[in-house]
Amino acid sequence: MEKQNIEPGKVFGNIGVLDIRKATEESVANIKSIGNVGMLLYTPETTVLIQRLNMENLGSSIEVPADARLLTGQVVFGQDYFKNQTTPLSLCVTGQIIVHPQIPAEDIETGLKELIIVGQMICPEHLSGAIQSKLRNIIGHTQTYTYTQSSRLTIGKLILDENYLRSLADGAELVVIGDLKLPQVLPNNVFEQKVQRIQVTGKIVCREENAQVLFARLDDRTGQPQVTVIPTGFNVVEKPLLLDADLLKALPSQKLYCTERIQIERDVTPQVLDSCLEALIAKELVICPTTLKEVIARKCNMLETDVLFYEGELWLVDDELALPASRFDYLEGKATLVVLGELMLAPDVEPQVLIERLAKVHNFGEISCTPQQMGAIQSLLGVKYGELVDSTKRKADEDVDEEKLGGMGNAGYLAL
Repeated sequence: MEKQNIEPGKVFGNIGVLDIRKATEESVANIKSIGNVGMLLYTPETTVLIQRLNMENLGSSIEVPADARLLTGQVVFGQDYFKNQTTPLSLCVTGQIIVHPQIPAEDIETGLKELIIVGQMICPEHLSGAIQSKLRNIIGHTQTYTYTQSSRLTIGKLILDENYLRSLADGAELVVIGDLKLPQVLPNNVFEQKVQRIQVTGKIVCREENAQVLFARLDDRTGQPQVTVIPTGFNVVEKPLLLDADLLKALPSQKLYCTERIQIERDVTPQVLDSCLEALIAKELVICPTTLKEVIARKCNMLETDVLFYEGELWLVDDELALPASRFDYLEGKATLVVLGELMLAPDVEPQVLIERLAKVHNFGEISCTPQQMGAIQSLLGVKYGELVDSTKRKADEDVDEEKLGGMGNAGYLAL
């Protein structure tokens, strides 16, 4: 993380972490403006410089010693993290700290000078006092967990399948710093024998058949985790699903629990859908032909499911797409336009063509178009969570050539 040399009239975009601990009157004198700043790090000596930065918005600020080491993201204080330190560490962590339970408290005492946290700290109860004595400031929260000789620690996601379960000693205590997933139905008698207690800091996904045993073993001292229970008989699909008639007929299960988007193709008839799909639970968007509306309403809970019906061809914009006028020359009938990403309409697409050839427009993202096209799009809008942008205009900050101004785009970290 190098210090930035500032040219005259420098304009900055949005900055995640702005570090002015070593800034001077000279280093900030040429700054014209700074966009939004998530976190500002300063020292008592540089406090007077804050008002000269001309920031649009500031999320939060924190005083940090000039010699403190800045760490971002997930930081794990492992068993040897503080061993053999010739000089105790001063640390500022923006993100998540996980304290390993087997760090000797003496290493923390001798190897850590002070700790500043912007985010979350997860710490074993028996080391909480040692860490707290070094904690200078925290913007965020702390979770503690219990660790004993019977504990089995996992940092990250734990997949608890039958092989893992049987490998445990009887009466094990699972400590999961992350998410816990039970992808298969486990034998409850083995589950009860092998696991005495479970602590989870993240989310839990389990089968309905195992839910009662799981809940009886959950220790809520780490907080109450979010638990998703997969109903009995459902097959879990954890990827985007494109269902055509052939795939529907080949499904291994007629009950689907889908965590990603579902798209049903036009070749699927009501009869095929009705005979091949018994029940559907969808946690994300379902995009479905209008002809299947009656059948799909019987297969899922419409009050809890986000279903989007389309007529004619489906034009789905996932990422970025430029739509030329010639695309309409090859369209048979009408199309339904679903924008999840960014769509740029070519200026030569006539508004009347949009009215005549599009059945509906569902906008979850951004559509860039001329004012004339915008009127047509607005008349066709179904879902309108997204944004319509006038392509003939530019925002003030886009009109200026960044290089001529000595400008700089957005940055995660910037030291002045």
